[in-house]
Amino acid sequence: MERLVTGVEAMKKRRRRFVSASVVTAILVVALSSIFFSMSIAAAQEEESKQETAQVEKPGEGYKLETMVVTSQKREENIQDVPISVTALSDVQIEDARIKKLEDLGFYTPNMLSGSSGGRSEPSPIIRGMYNRMSVNPTVGMYVDGVAYSRAQAYDLDLVDIERIEVLKGPQGTLFGRNTEAGVINIVTKKPGNIWEGKISADYGNYNTQDYSFAVRGPLVQDTLSFGISGRRYLSDGYFQNDYLGTDDAEKSDDTSGRATLRWTPTEAWDVILNVGSARYENGFYTFTPSEDISHSINLDFEGSTENDSDCQSLSLNYDGDWFSFTSITAHRIGDYYSQFDMDSTPVDLYRTYYDQDHAQLSQEIRFASPDDSKGFKWLVGVYYLDEDFDVDTTYDYRQGVPEYGLPAYQSSMNTELDTQNYAVFGQATYTLWEKLGLTAGLRYENDKKDFKGLQFDDPDVMWTGTTTVENDKSLEVWLPKFAVDYRFIQDFMGYVSVAKGYTSGGFNNLDATVLGIPYDPEFSWNYEAGVKTAWLDNKFILNFAAFYIDWTDKQVLLSTGPIGAIYKNAAEATVKGFEVEALARPIRGLEVVGGFGYLDSEYDRFTEPIFDSDTGAQIGEKNYEGKQLEYAPEFSYNLAVQYRYRLGYSGALFSRIELQGVGDYYWNLDNTQKQSRYELVNAKLGYEGEFKGYGFNLYLWAKNIFDKTYGTAAYGSDEVGYNARAGDPQTFGVTLTCRF
Repeated sequence: MERLVTGVEAMKKRRRRFVSASVVTAILVVALSSIFFSMSIAAAQEEESKQETAQVEKPGEGYKLETMVVTSQKREENIQDVPISVTALSDVQIEDARIKKLEDLGFYTPNMLSGSSGGRSEPSPIIRGMYNRMSVNPTVGMYVDGVAYSRAQAYDLDLVDIERIEVLKGPQGTLFGRNTEAGVINIVTKKPGNIWEGKISADYGNYNTQDYSFAVRGPLVQDTLSFGISGRRYLSDGYFQNDYLGTDDAEKSDDTSGRATLRWTPTEAWDVILNVGSARYENGFYTFTPSEDISHSINLDFEGSTENDSDCQSLSLNYDGDWFSFTSITAHRIGDYYSQFDMDSTPVDLYRTYYDQDHAQLSQEIRFASPDDSKGFKWLVGVYYLDEDFDVDTTYDYRQGVPEYGLPAYQSSMNTELDTQNYAVFGQATYTLWEKLGLTAGLRYENDKKDFKGLQFDDPDVMWTGTTTVENDKSLEVWLPKFAVDYRFIQDFMGYVSVAKGYTSGGFNNLDATVLGIPYDPEFSWNYEAGVKTAWLDNKFILNFAAFYIDWTDKQVLLSTGPIGAIYKNAAEATVKGFEVEALARPIRGLEVVGGFGYLDSEYDRFTEPIFDSDTGAQIGEKNYEGKQLEYAPEFSYNLAVQYRYRLGYSGALFSRIELQGVGDYYWNLDNTQKQSRYELVNAKLGYEGEFKGYGFNLYLWAKNIFDKTYGTAAYGSDEVGYNARAGDPQTFGVTLTCRF
């Protein structure tokens, strides 16, 4: 069946594109004009402001960069004092940049790529080129308020009422444990306090996109008990149309999420926080097209969908005493994820896949640490325990059977259960000499035990194999050390060197019935890093730099076993080296410039794959991937943003922002034959930020991917059946109204 587009429909489409182009061009022009206009009068405004405030503040203090406090080492520290490469974004920066989802975060973090198959299905944060395709064990850890999200289906959470986001780069195994060998994304939500405050926000954009959110928090009993609640509702037709079925909402979204926080502070030393969160996501899914013609127009006979539900409860006990601090975090998470999709990504009804995942985890972490105001010697020790159940039911639906083998239509199903128990003991200490030289050492012992059960059957049993059952188990004991030396040359100039070990857990194959239950081992990496953290011009300009070398052993790789099946193996050694630089400047009041650049040089050092004869099964050769670039490892990435807030006396401010983001060449596959070429995106935002009778209100116009650049976010396939890819977000624009109280 073909869907014919009439001349009238074509004219309507061209008219819509013309209107869209006119709107986003106007936003871009006005944003640029506002910035240039603001910069031209900024000096005069600054001189006037200095005269007005000379008696209450020193010149320039009003536009110094604020100190960013992070918890990347599980204690509150100035980011410029932490000997780790960290990208941190405050709540204001998150809102200014319109960071709404994990995929957005990658464009603001050097050497981070956020792959996505759409539909909130296992987003793939990739830091420094370290990625394991389709693995149940991510290489990047996700933590929210100190709670580990151990499965990637939970990663794409709504970023509402967030205090800050920290992206830690390089292995973080000593303090965070397993599945953090590439880094950690640490999200901290806002906590209620002694002031009632809140925010209500509404977005409307093209593709009938509606985004509503709210947050309210404040005291129930002054100085003792406070409460906060936030939520989000997101609706969209999505960015894909299915020409074969004649629909324009192939990746539609209907998402709802919320979080409530109860905070009890019975004394100045104790802080007890109870968090309860829930999310219900329903999305269209698997909107792939041939990789040589990536497009938002798909041709599928069966439109995919996902349902992703999760609930989380956590209790945090915090004591801050004169001699030590104490932290206990108890958490329980459950998740239910279901997807169905057109595996062949064509209008021919060949293959469908049904995937159902149930996940539950109970975790407990207890830490003791030196007080935050410790100077010469800082220490931290802790224990961690995780009990996790991970059940997956997968059905491959061969709609036409396998004609070359004379097999009729049938379904092949696999039901697997994976139980994990993980416990760890860890510690880290820093000794400072002469208030300049810092010596850090840390060590973690971790025990990871997995029990696997698998069941495979065909319906009907066309190959007369009956039901196959598999049971297996694996245990691992691992030591994860870290060493760092930092030296403060002057107050605002620190250099450091570090070495750290990380690992990603092993597991059991569950993607192909022929290899069901076959184990694969964990992989390990050593990260060697040197960097500097600097502040200049009386803290109006921050410039940080880090260079690294990563030695990756026993790398887990995914190898194709047919049109649908695949197997995980520990088959490779690899190295990654590169650097990242980040800068933030506020040269005059209201003007802010932020930028970052990352470079990667990645390759396989040792990796061969056997080639078998399809008829006899005998090995007839091998593929050698030595020297090939790692998949999903862009050669470079960069971001640059210029924004200005032009104050209109005491009544409000005009806001304008322009962004340029770029991603270098990278490959989708092991052979390096499928390539995503470099691309650049331009975004803009402008608006008015005002206040009336104690209420703040903001009105913004915004546009992303202004020039409608087409690029891919994920791809799959093989040389035998070809490759398909999913297109990233197209040109989008809209309006946002926010009220604060």
